[in-house]
Amino acid sequence: MGRLTREERRRVFLAQEKARRAMLRSTARPENFPRAPHAQRRVLVWVVKTAMIATLLAAGWSAYRAVEFHAPESIVETLMPRR
Repeated sequence: MGRLTREERRRVFLAQEKARRAMLRSTARPENFPRAPHAQRRVLVWVVKTAMIATLLAAGWSAYRAVEFHAPESIVETLMPRR
C-alpha cells in the first residue's frame, strides 16, 4: 500500500519538472524591469564605491577633529601614566 508503480512515479516526476520549469521561467527575468547595459552598470558601481570611500574619509576626518587624537611619540610615552 502506498507504493507507486513505475508509470505513476514517472508521471509525478514529469509533473514536478513541468512545475519547476514554469516557476523558473516566471522568476528568471521579469519583462517589465529593463536591465542597464554592462558598461553603464560598471560606471554606477564605480561611482557608488567612490562615494562610500569619500564618506568614510569625511567621517574619519570629522571624528579625528572632534576627538583631537594626539598620537604618542614613542612607546615609552604610551606606557607611562598621564599626569
